[in-house]
Amino acid sequence: MTDATQNAPAERKIIVEQNKRFSECMLWKLQREYFDQEGINAWVNQVPFYITSNPVIAKCYAKLILAFASEWVKKNPDAKNHPFYLLELGTGSGRFSYYVVKALDELQKAQGLTDIHFCYIMSDFTKNNIKYHETHPALLPYIEKGMIDFAIYDLEVEKPITLLRKNIRLSSEVLVNPLTVFANYIFDTVSHDSFAVHEKKLYELLLTLSTEEQNIKNGRPIVMEKISVDYSVHEAKSKYYADPAIDDILEIYKTSLNDTSFLVPIGSLRAIKLLKKLSNNKLFIISTDKGYSALESLENLGHPSIAFHGSFSMMVNFHAIANFFKNTGGDYFLQTPRKGIKTSVFCDGFQLKDFPTTALTINECLEKFSPSDYFTLHRRMSDSFPECDIDTLAAHMQLSDWDPHIFSRLSGRITSLVDEADSETIQYLANNMAKIAENYYYMPKSDCILFEIGVFFHAIKHYKSAFEYYSKALPIVGEQFGIYYNMALCLHHIDRNQEALEMFKNAKRMDAESKETDEWIAYLEKHLAEPPAVE
Repeated sequence: MTDATQNAPAERKIIVEQNKRFSECMLWKLQREYFDQEGINAWVNQVPFYITSNPVIAKCYAKLILAFASEWVKKNPDAKNHPFYLLELGTGSGRFSYYVVKALDELQKAQGLTDIHFCYIMSDFTKNNIKYHETHPALLPYIEKGMIDFAIYDLEVEKPITLLRKNIRLSSEVLVNPLTVFANYIFDTVSHDSFAVHEKKLYELLLTLSTEEQNIKNGRPIVMEKISVDYSVHEAKSKYYADPAIDDILEIYKTSLNDTSFLVPIGSLRAIKLLKKLSNNKLFIISTDKGYSALESLENLGHPSIAFHGSFSMMVNFHAIANFFKNTGGDYFLQTPRKGIKTSVFCDGFQLKDFPTTALTINECLEKFSPSDYFTLHRRMSDSFPECDIDTLAAHMQLSDWDPHIFSRLSGRITSLVDEADSETIQYLANNMAKIAENYYYMPKSDCILFEIGVFFHAIKHYKSAFEYYSKALPIVGEQFGIYYNMALCLHHIDRNQEALEMFKNAKRMDAESKETDEWIAYLEKHLAEPPAVE
């Protein structure tokens, strides 16, 4: 007997493109089409984003922005009469935007700096995401008070940026204060060029894309994950970009590196040039992404790998971006090399040494204990969640700044430990459930944290609070047996039996076979029919 798979013919490969400069290959067009078609669903179990969209990293950014803005105002008193515009590139899910604005609003009030005005611009190249954000219940309070606006903006196309609500076109006249730009997980998804250095010679790596014949429709690949990428090596011409600020970077790599390959984030550099021009060379960028921040990190690398995850992404050469700012008179901060994501700061029009409070905040928030360090600890902790006691889980929730995403992973374990936990820890958790609820940013097809909070209160017999959170969860999760049944139990425990009966009947509609529901309905009907006891 033979194995049929051994005799199966090999899939025929079709060459889609051959010997193309990386930044000019079709992958970038496929990338844009993917995000445009998927809209908000791209961030539902497809494109990873949690690592740059949690309360910890958002608070780091908010502290840094407030430190910089307050220090700028001290040096330029008229700055209070003009807003500080905060432009987020490639907003995506919108969760990071919400956490930053929320943290910034809270910090301003706590520090008495409410006279500094911020306008947070959630931007994306596709209208599909903007439509979702404009009506999101978590964002609406900040939209209504004018703290959030929106813009359709494509990093790689030189077009004006117009705020959709205020109908203001950003310009050097409008941007009186420095333009702040947030670039999280965006520089890794816009165009790059690929190079290699060997024996002090510079080579460009041209791409050939191929895929199985069945993955082709109308001459184009259907699924990006099925595309094969091959490189061919060609000696690079001198003054490759005809731009001294970028060509100088290539020269540094040619003379300093030995035998390696590297990327130049050319799409990002071109976008930065436009933003520098737009802001009249007053630019402040904070970026967190996977990438390289030191020259030695670029040594002995193979040809660039492409990570496909619905879309695709590359490692960001932060070292090249830093040198670009240096070559054009700006300044930068690069996080010391460590495994994981990197957070970098770039500025134009001023030097960080002239803003000591800002520099100190950078050191405290991005170097001593960075978003990368937090995520490394969290990832290690998450491996042992099933074995942790409730005090350890509570401490981790505090470290996460009461992150709903973390609570969704811990809630089952916490609930299982409630009966053996001490009352102080239970009360500590109960007192902070409101913070988890405030941090909840709804995403399609995701767990409803309000329901999980309801389950926690239910488990500790705080039935009134449990019912309140179940009620808030109902419009989100929709009619389901479990939520109606739990709400009915809570109503019974707080002596609202007539309402409990109606809620059990709702549960019965969802599951006609539930014997427990039948028993509760019969019990309550009998109980409510009995005349009240005469004292």
